[in-house]
Amino acid sequence: MHDISDMAVFVEVVNQGGLSAAARRLGLATSVVSDRLKGLEHRLGVKLLHRTTRTQVLTDSGVTYLEQARQIMADIARMEESVMEESIVPHGAIKVTAPGPLGRQHIAPFIGQFCLEHSQIKVHLTVDDRFSDIVTEGYDVAFRGGPWVDSQFTGRALFETRRVVVASPAYLEKAGIPLTPEDLRHHRCLIFNVESHFHAQWRFGRESRRRSLRIDAVMASTNSELPVTWALAGLGVTQKSWWEVAPYVASGHLLTVLEAFEPDPVSFYAIHPMRSAQSRKISLFMDAVAKHFEGFGSSNRGISSFNEV
Repeated sequence: MHDISDMAVFVEVVNQGGLSAAARRLGLATSVVSDRLKGLEHRLGVKLLHRTTRTQVLTDSGVTYLEQARQIMADIARMEESVMEESIVPHGAIKVTAPGPLGRQHIAPFIGQFCLEHSQIKVHLTVDDRFSDIVTEGYDVAFRGGPWVDSQFTGRALFETRRVVVASPAYLEKAGIPLTPEDLRHHRCLIFNVESHFHAQWRFGRESRRRSLRIDAVMASTNSELPVTWALAGLGVTQKSWWEVAPYVASGHLLTVLEAFEPDPVSFYAIHPMRSAQSRKISLFMDAVAKHFEGFGSSNRGISSFNEV
């Protein structure tokens, strides 16, 4: 293994104009500096300096080595300075992606406050219902709902939420209340999907009664918030996360149905690539977002908070 300190000794000898001056600068004996320089030349198999009792002159190989050695030493200094600065005041940019409703209602306000409190950190938020390729598209943090099993990521479980079927009172009065999931075949279903087709899989039941049912829709959108808007307008039935519809249920604008067939809760996570696990700015962001969601469960019936996973 190459000893970077031999390179540093060589650069200092050139900078100081001689072995004795370099030795004083480095706090070493002149004989040690001389031995380190001879050892470097022996390992490289070239002469770097022509030395006499009064002068030293760089060889052609010495000129080439000095130029690159100075660049390497400067790069090391910048790297160490950057690391030390980040350990004191984290700084830089964080690229974040989140699904539409969560991004607009909760992540965007959180990021606004986070940037006010950490002025050295900049955040770029992409709000997109499409599941982006986190690594390929260069995201540092992604908010995701559903199972998380990819071993190249780590992160925090933030909260879990119920999945409920809702419709407006006016729609239910006109179309009737579905008593089983199969009854939805006779209702106007409103779905979200990212593939521009008119069907989706809705989950129902728990444990041994767990199952998925293909739902054929009369209205579909790649925007996950539109089915709620349509349901509020009395246009049909939709299945959504509880936190997306809780205010409308509380106000009576939407009613839940098929409660006996409610599926397992869905977990929401903030995840990031393993390569950024030691980043101070990412760690700071993850700690802050976990704290932000601590009270989310207590403020929304049917949602409970998680700790770090």
